[in-house]
Amino acid sequence: MNDLDSGEVSRQPASDFCFVCGRNNPAGLRLDFYNNKTQVWTEFTPSEYYQSWPGILHGGIITTVLDETISRVAFLYDKWVSTGKLEVKFRKPTPLGQKLRISGELVRDAGRAMEMRGRIQVVETGEVTAEASGLFVRLPDATRHEIIKSVGGDFAEWEEWLAKNRQ
Repeated sequence: MNDLDSGEVSRQPASDFCFVCGRNNPAGLRLDFYNNKTQVWTEFTPSEYYQSWPGILHGGIITTVLDETISRVAFLYDKWVSTGKLEVKFRKPTPLGQKLRISGELVRDAGRAMEMRGRIQVVETGEVTAEASGLFVRLPDATRHEIIKSVGGDFAEWEEWLAKNRQ
C-alpha cells in the first residue's frame, strides 16, 4: 500500500448507528475514517472489551474493521457497495492496547463489482497482523437514490460529501 499520509486528506462522514463508525451507537467502535485520492484508513486502539484470548483482538472485530474500511474505498469512486465476498488472512495475533492502522485500496474496478484489499498494521512496529481482500457489489443508482429518499439523514450527508468530492 502507498503512503497514506501523502496528498490531500479528507475525513469521511459517519453514520448514527453503524457499529463501526456510528457516533450514537453506545456499543459501537466510533471510528473516524480518512482518505486521500486512492486509499481509506482509520486508527484504532482496541481495549480489553474486544478481546478473544488475553491480550489479543477478537477475529470478528478484525474482520469487521477490515470490511468497513475496504468497502469505504468505493466512495472514492462515487459508488455505494455491498460486500459480496471477503477473505481475511490472520498473519499474527493483533494486540490489544496498541494503536492500529487499518487501510484499504482498490485493486480493480469491473463496473458492477469492485475488488479491494486492506490490512491492519501495528503503528509502532509497522507489523502487518491481518490482510483482507474482497469483492464488493455495486448498488444500482436507483437503489442508492431510494435509500437516500426514504432514510435521509446519514445517507443525505454521504451524498453531500460525495458531491463535494466529485469536483
